[in-house]
Amino acid sequence: MLSRYTVMVVAGIGLLSVGEVWVSYVRLDTEQVVSQLQKEKNILAQDVQSLKLELASMLRPDTLRRLARDMGMSAPSAMQVVKP
Repeated sequence: MLSRYTVMVVAGIGLLSVGEVWVSYVRLDTEQVVSQLQKEKNILAQDVQSLKLELASMLRPDTLRRLARDMGMSAPSAMQVVKP
């Protein structure tokens, strides 16, 4: 018959083995999540850069003039301008 010590050692080794497998699973799962988040971060960074370029284009004076003209706006008359 196995001694109590041997049973405890075998049970301990079994628990450690299960723990090792669990830690490996958690590590792989975490790496996959980090990889996915990194991809999303890169996509969002590209979107931000694209939006910055679009904003710069929209704020150009010639673009603003064209948009104002398309909306029916015109330059103010001399009587409409208030000087400080």
